Amino acid sequence: MPAPPTGSTRGRCWDVAKYAGMSRLAALLLGYVSNAIVSDYDSSASLSLPAQSSAAQGIARRLAHVVVRWDAFYFKHIAEAGYVYEQEHAFFPLLPLVMRVFARTALAPLDGWIGPQLVLVLAGVLVSNACFVLASVTLYKLGCGTLRSERLAYAAALLFVLAPSNMFMSAVYTESLFAYLVFSALLLVTRRRYAWAAVVLCASTLCRANGVVYAGFFWWDLVVQPCIWRQRSSQKPAALRWFVGLAAQAARATALTAVAALGFVAFQALGRRMLCHHQQAVIQNRDMRPYCSGAATVYGFVQAHYWDVGFMRYYTPNQIPNFALAVPMVVLALCGIWAYVVSDPVRAATLGMRSRKAAGANGAQLGSAYLGDSLLPHMYLWVLLLFVAVTTMHVQVITRFFSSVPAVFWYAAHVVCGSASASASASGSDTGRSWWRRAVVWYFVGYGMAGVVLFSNFFPPA
Repeated sequence: MPAPPTGSTRGRCWDVAKYAGMSRLAALLLGYVSNAIVSDYDSSASLSLPAQSSAAQGIARRLAHVVVRWDAFYFKHIAEAGYVYEQEHAFFPLLPLVMRVFARTALAPLDGWIGPQLVLVLAGVLVSNACFVLASVTLYKLGCGTLRSERLAYAAALLFVLAPSNMFMSAVYTESLFAYLVFSALLLVTRRRYAWAAVVLCASTLCRANGVVYAGFFWWDLVVQPCIWRQRSSQKPAALRWFVGLAAQAARATALTAVAALGFVAFQALGRRMLCHHQQAVIQNRDMRPYCSGAATVYGFVQAHYWDVGFMRYYTPNQIPNFALAVPMVVLALCGIWAYVVSDPVRAATLGMRSRKAAGANGAQLGSAYLGDSLLPHMYLWVLLLFVAVTTMHVQVITRFFSSVPAVFWYAAHVVCGSASASASASGSDTGRSWWRRAVVWYFVGYGMAGVVLFSNFFPPA
């Protein structure tokens, strides 16, 4: 179990929170200025916002022009009117629900100043930015507990502050809220507070569908780790007693996974009830919808039907520019995974049951915080999510899809802090490592800033 935070660690938490807050102000300011200078690629945002009738409303409307883009229209409409259209079921309800509650309570006095629509937008912006600050601090704490290196954890948190998904973390999007929930759940897992972790993951599955896969950490801790311990231990317990204990732990992991998935399951059940029974006029051919008569999920159908999401569907000539946008993050992920795997291929291939360490491997490399055993489940998760991103999703969203993957920022910190990396360069020279370090920093900063300008003026990618 990680040690309790020291005074130095608490000071670092405040530093991370301060830099995270400053980065959000900078992103919103850059978006505000660029929106005032550059003409919108798509002016439809103006049609969904109330006309200006006062100075206060004018300021709020200008802010809304910066942050209500792409998917944010859906979240705003769901918060305002609920789920009206079938395609809106691609967007999960937690953020709109929090926006509505916040707008009707703490921000209710602003209704008379800027109007209820803009109050909802303001609520979404405040929630996203507050969650980003909290996610930054939580990632730092998680890094301290997982990496066992305060220096690397701090660097990773600062790189998260500069994440390539920059503007999506401040707009009316789920990225910041989801990252905060996932990092919090993983931190609870490291502290072995599994019940609370399952509850937090349940909330995350009301935010994004991929929250379900993080339940794999329950199985790693409760089922795989005992197997690793038994395999590596010189004094093995009695087989029957150990097997009974493992079965009990597997049952516990199953229950925790069920709790974690409950949010997703409940949202799918609600969608089926609404679309198959209560909105007959909205869907004319509801009897032909697979989720009404079969085991298909509403979410899966909507993603495939309206956004053409599916295995290898995105591999068309028209999408080459989007693949080009994704290349830097894909390369970063491949390098991070490769650096970890080659440090101990035996460990990676055997779920950690065996390790090259016992055979007298390079101790200096294996001693790196990024290459430790505690990161092994994070690597498996990273491989899974990378496979999904490049084969099934709209690949250009990989930067925000990976904004909740701690290993992304741990590897970037590993590179930036100058740790030895098998993927830094083919020759392993200091010059190669320096180039790779600068490339990672410039990618984070440059892609993030360019994304702010493009997003705030309704340009792709989204």
